[in-house]
Amino acid sequence: MKIIEAFLDALFPNKCVGCDRIIPKGDSLCDFCFEDIPITANDNRCRVCGCKKKECQCRFHAFHFTSVTAPFYNEDIARRVMYAFKFNRHLEFAEFFAKSMALSVKTDFYGVDFNAVVFVPMLLKNELRRGYNQSYELAARISKILNVPLVENALGCNKKRLIQHKTDFKKRFENVKGVYYPNLSLKGRTVLLVDDIKTSGATLDECAKALLKAGANEVYCVTGLIIKRK
Repeated sequence: MKIIEAFLDALFPNKCVGCDRIIPKGDSLCDFCFEDIPITANDNRCRVCGCKKKECQCRFHAFHFTSVTAPFYNEDIARRVMYAFKFNRHLEFAEFFAKSMALSVKTDFYGVDFNAVVFVPMLLKNELRRGYNQSYELAARISKILNVPLVENALGCNKKRLIQHKTDFKKRFENVKGVYYPNLSLKGRTVLLVDDIKTSGATLDECAKALLKAGANEVYCVTGLIIKRK
């Protein structure tokens, strides 16, 4: 068996998702790529939409959530790693992103007393096709790290009219209008909403609106990546 494993390792070596370097079995990123991930820490960002202040989205839309944080920008290595997790079943990256996201929450939302973690839901057929909901995978791990209860059925969703990433900023908000709805009461709770990537904030905003309808006091958001406009 060991001879067969050695042969397979030689034939199909484990490669870094970021740069294709051959790395030890069980690892996902080489040290170079890990150090080169574009982080958001220490940037002058808007406390509400999470974008750099010169790229603030609040001038275009009044968001229903209180604030957004994210550890990484949606570019280069970070994007490749997230897409490997999101689309190619690299679930080992869920732990990496969850730890980084939890640290962002502790840093940027210091002093906020969360009592519910929820996540952006998927249509059942889409979840079955993919095999998992990446936002749930992140939220479940963040819940354990922060020791805050995970509320699994807080939100439901209907089908969007268009594919979200193929629409412009304004149409993204129109596209998700009425898509997400509350399934249970969250009266009096301060909620941490989890998703994988924030681009326009339309999905987070519509989910936050539904959570406020469910009685939540405030909704804070954390994503793995946030868009960085050039």
